[in-house]
Amino acid sequence: MAPLEQYRIFAAVAKWGSFSKAAAELHKTQPAVSQSIKLLERQIDAQLFVRTSRGVTLTEAGKILQSYVEQALSAFESAENHINQLKTLEHGKLYIGASDTLSQHFLLPYLKKFHEKYPHVNLKVTNRTSQDTVDLLNQGKVDIGFIHIPTEVKEHISVLPLLELHDTFVYNEKHFPFIKGEFLLNDLQHFPLLMLEKESSTRQYLDSFFKSKNITLSPEIELGSHDLLLSFAEIGLGIAAVVREYSQKELKNGTLKEIKLKSEIPSRTIALIFRNKIPLTFSAREFISLLGINISPNNVFIAKDKQTKL
Repeated sequence: MAPLEQYRIFAAVAKWGSFSKAAAELHKTQPAVSQSIKLLERQIDAQLFVRTSRGVTLTEAGKILQSYVEQALSAFESAENHINQLKTLEHGKLYIGASDTLSQHFLLPYLKKFHEKYPHVNLKVTNRTSQDTVDLLNQGKVDIGFIHIPTEVKEHISVLPLLELHDTFVYNEKHFPFIKGEFLLNDLQHFPLLMLEKESSTRQYLDSFFKSKNITLSPEIELGSHDLLLSFAEIGLGIAAVVREYSQKELKNGTLKEIKLKSEIPSRTIALIFRNKIPLTFSAREFISLLGINISPNNVFIAKDKQTKL
């Protein structure tokens, strides 16, 4: 098959009926255009033009070829325009995986900013636990994911830490006025606890940590969302296991207070994950850039500024 450039030259000569005008349009010399046509005729074994004193006209074979070449070049042009639109995010899609807690307390402002900037990109967020988000990424059902780590991931997945999180226990002082001073970790067993359901990555992390200390926490109430934990704690239904960074409003206005522990619970991290062997879409790279992270077209981490925050 002849190179695409030869067909571009053929199309220009057919349009103008002149080697010199085609050469001018393509910014080539006339001999180069003439040589290209001769080579194309030799490759397809057919005469394409009849040379006259006024220029050139298409032969029957030339007319057949012209109809196909025009369609092909138009398709290539459409493809290039489509790609340019993807690059400028005039359309496209972005599928994100994250837990509902991460979506609400971390992702929401970035989702808002991205949608306002690129309203024609189809944005879809699938809420799953961190481990399920990893599975969705493995299956190619999401472009990028946001998880709490530690979470088990495969070698072909890149993990970029974004923000440190701290688990804590909070209470309403009006309902638990006797909570004073510092407590040991095993003292928590004696409080009426409010915790997330066992399937959540936060609950699994806490259960694993306390188990390593030979402590078993048995909550009186298990809930499906972080905000419900805060609400239940505010009305005095128990001591809630929450994330400090997700509870700043309640802690700052004094409706809830933290239990002071003599031993800190090890911190966790919000992390971005993506498949390192598959190029990120334009929309995924642009969304990641809103986090202050630059990823090259071949998925190499370039730089991260200090913009990522709650």
